[in-house]
Amino acid sequence: MDKVRKDIGANIRALRHKAGLSQERLAEKAELHPVYISQLECGLKSVSMEALWKLSRALRVEMMEFLRGVG
Repeated sequence: MDKVRKDIGANIRALRHKAGLSQERLAEKAELHPVYISQLECGLKSVSMEALWKLSRALRVEMMEFLRGVG
């Protein structure tokens, strides 16, 4: 499960960088806490479906983008 969390976190980070956003700005747009964004990107926390949905809206990507190459 650690690998899954790390892979999803890496995808979140890559999509955030592609969008040119800081963790703080992404957190603001997604209505999530910046510490939570950091924990997700480091693979320390599992992401909820609600948080994925919020992140997908904030980053303007399909939710499936977070799952690319996972596993």
